[in-house]
Amino acid sequence: MIIFDFKWWISWMNSLLLALPLMYAVYHQTRDVISFVTALGTCASCFQIMIKMVICKFMRQRMQFILDDMERFVRDAEPLEKEIFLHYIKRCGILHISYLIFTLSSIIAMIITPMVSRIPFPTGAKYPFSVHTHPLFDIIYIQQSAAALQIVSMIAIDCQIATMLWYIISRLKMLEEATRAIFNAKEFHLCIRQHQHLLWMASEVTSIARYILLTTVTMATIALITCGIYIVGNQPIAMKIRIGIVITSYCVLVFVNAWPSEMMMRSCEDIGTAIYESAWIESDFNKNIVLVVQRCRNPPVISVAGLLPILSMNYYTKFLSKTFSFFTTLRIILAKIEAHNAPILDTK
Repeated sequence: MIIFDFKWWISWMNSLLLALPLMYAVYHQTRDVISFVTALGTCASCFQIMIKMVICKFMRQRMQFILDDMERFVRDAEPLEKEIFLHYIKRCGILHISYLIFTLSSIIAMIITPMVSRIPFPTGAKYPFSVHTHPLFDIIYIQQSAAALQIVSMIAIDCQIATMLWYIISRLKMLEEATRAIFNAKEFHLCIRQHQHLLWMASEVTSIARYILLTTVTMATIALITCGIYIVGNQPIAMKIRIGIVITSYCVLVFVNAWPSEMMMRSCEDIGTAIYESAWIESDFNKNIVLVVQRCRNPPVISVAGLLPILSMNYYTKFLSKTFSFFTTLRIILAKIEAHNAPILDTK
């Protein structure tokens, strides 16, 4: 535990050591819009690392409990249950692996770019002292490269949260099939007990995911705003393609968790439908059935009051719609500014 905490603090401080010079760059580059938004976007990514690390540190025991339960259940699952797990793994696994490989490749490309170009470091960070002498130059290059790799590791946290949600979805699907096949009151009460347990686990996962995903959505919004300057501005096509990849990455990151969040809500509601479709229920309707159905209509959701609406595919479509609307508005504003030949940001 001591070694783990020591490594945690080293990683956290490494992110802070990049965030501070990036903030310094933001402060001193207000006249250069492109450099300003580049430093601001990278700085936001560093703060995303730090915030998520703190959240995971406080939620570590709860996350470990869910992961242990996942490993135990999958290890002891029946063939039919493993088949259901495999079905959902195929749905999300390819997306997660492809996304992680894509982002890792992009970060590695960013790290090696200074080796083949005139750019000194992987990021646009600035320091209040000379950094072009060795070994200080080498130390800063390694430190920035390590921080860049940490950004990819934070994406893995979002994928892990999504995996927890898919686990709950698969368990709910198994319960749905079992509910349709009940023959007596004893089996029904066993289903109720399992349903209550799964709802508790779903509440645990949503409470863990709530602030992590709020951080993801917030940082994605900041990245889209800063990258929008490149997309709608008069920048080279190569630069627009590079920034377009960044925007796509953040949109996919939000989708990675919005999709299972939507599916979990639907799976909870499907339990109520399965109860009504059970042959045994038709001959023995009682108040317990009504209570279960009512509970199914209020599934656990991922949201933060006043900050993050219910995370779902409906929210995701609105997120994309507002993003495109922002780009359109920003293009009109920049066109007017360029027409009057006025600077966008001026400290004087």
